[in-house]
Amino acid sequence: MNNIVIYILIASATIASPGPGVILSITNSLTYDRKRTTYGILGLSLGMLAVAIVSATSIGLLIATSKKAFLTVQIIGAIYILYMGAKMLLGKRNSLKITSTTDNVETIKTYNGWNLFKQGLFTSSSNPKPILFFMAVFPQFIDSNQAYLPQFLLLALTFCLLVIIIHSCYAELFSVASKYLWKAQDKLYLITKTGGVVLIILALILVINAGKTLLGV
Repeated sequence: MNNIVIYILIASATIASPGPGVILSITNSLTYDRKRTTYGILGLSLGMLAVAIVSATSIGLLIATSKKAFLTVQIIGAIYILYMGAKMLLGKRNSLKITSTTDNVETIKTYNGWNLFKQGLFTSSSNPKPILFFMAVFPQFIDSNQAYLPQFLLLALTFCLLVIIIHSCYAELFSVASKYLWKAQDKLYLITKTGGVVLIILALILVINAGKTLLGV
């Protein structure tokens, strides 16, 4: 937990990387007003919290069962973070499908804040990738000798807060720069590559630290 800054960097790089949630927030910002876009972002954040709770159950059971197994999971998780970073850095460039439905007045009228909230909640809670992320990242920053629940709550709530902050920034940026979507996609591509480099560097640090701990057991 002394490395909370590293956790924030890893979480931020992952959240900022364009995926279903980011695309949803951007699309909403191009289609609806700021208030309704915020409902969708809150749904995404709450969905992530639900996924984190599911992951936390397995991690807590692992800690109670075997510390050696927990350390092994730490190393595997750090390697997975390294893989994510490499995938982001070396991945091919794709044209993101970002659209606006501002011409469809009926669609805008029927999609109120509650509908967007449910859409965001379903988008994040139905995606299996966050489970792998939490299973890989949480063990890196949890001290098995300390109370588990406060540590989990800090990590999970920090992640959810970062989702709200980063997605809100995306929504605001694309709302203002809606006439320059292609240039904006160039920025998204750069963010993905930068995030990949950050994850690789931090993952290497985590692999080394976890390996030293495991060898000392």
